[in-house]
Amino acid sequence: MDTFKELFEDIKDEAGARSQELLETMTRSDLPYFLTGTALDRAMLKEYREYPADWEQYVFMDKVKDFRTVERLYEYGGDGGLEKVMPNAPYPYDSISEGKYTYSVAKYGRKIGFEWESLINDDLGLFRRIAGKLARAARRTEQRLVTSLYVDSDGPKSALFDNSTKLNLGTEKLSITSLNAAFTAIGAHKDQDGEPIFVEAFHLVVPPALEITAKSILEAIELQYPDKQGVAENYVNYRTNNWIKNRLTLHVNPYLPIINTTSGTTNWFLFPNPSDIECLIFARLKGHEEPEIFMKNPNAIKIGGGQDPLNGDFDTDAIEYKVRYVCGGATADYRGSYASTGAAA
Repeated sequence: MDTFKELFEDIKDEAGARSQELLETMTRSDLPYFLTGTALDRAMLKEYREYPADWEQYVFMDKVKDFRTVERLYEYGGDGGLEKVMPNAPYPYDSISEGKYTYSVAKYGRKIGFEWESLINDDLGLFRRIAGKLARAARRTEQRLVTSLYVDSDGPKSALFDNSTKLNLGTEKLSITSLNAAFTAIGAHKDQDGEPIFVEAFHLVVPPALEITAKSILEAIELQYPDKQGVAENYVNYRTNNWIKNRLTLHVNPYLPIINTTSGTTNWFLFPNPSDIECLIFARLKGHEEPEIFMKNPNAIKIGGGQDPLNGDFDTDAIEYKVRYVCGGATADYRGSYASTGAAA
């Protein structure tokens, strides 16, 4: 009898365990695990790292340790052409000077909340796309911030572009001729000692409306350049291999027409490699270089069942997430850059 009773208890325990396992299988789908564990954070960071951010190629990337305004010093001098030294004459002294630019980072973010009922009813996988949405939000924040460094609603910003002192702002439409004018203007830039600057390669930034024009220039097999000689009817046409594609990298920036409501569909820009000249600066906070996700700690405890993060708020069952991202930007040296509104008739 005792043996039968023990056997019965074993069967009942095994059945109970299977029942509990079945219950957990039915109620704990992949979705809650995706939403509550580190999987959401990992998925968001994966998509963030894979999301295109080609603007990083023409922006100098930096890190700061806190939210206070930082000063970045740069030095110049001592590398100009050497002076002739006469016999028995002392060598001339030169000095090395320094300049600075300042910037700081700021906090960006938002909260996403939804009802417990929406979680239960989600048969379209809406919440599985949260990671992708947050990744895009962070990348868009970066590109909008970087774009706002060099354009505003009126066009190219005077901090980098003007025709009075910097002489790097034009109105020509994008073409081989206008690119030649841009290279000429940049070639006239000099450093603080009056020496010419050197830029090995440039980055051509255009709005979507100029993508075809830019690609047609860069992908052309040959270039034909008209050089007007004397009178309007007298032209000399130069036909050459497309050398310019080796000096330019194309970037299509969809935020140009959004921010620049005056000439956003026609403006175009040349920026130097940041290793040559630091023109645009983008900074992140050390230890928080990537966007971070937080989940509001639930304040509801199920009687006899512990705490489930997806039980949500005690009063409303609401579930909330927060994304936080810290970054900032600034402009530094205008040399090596050029802008055109493209508004010329």
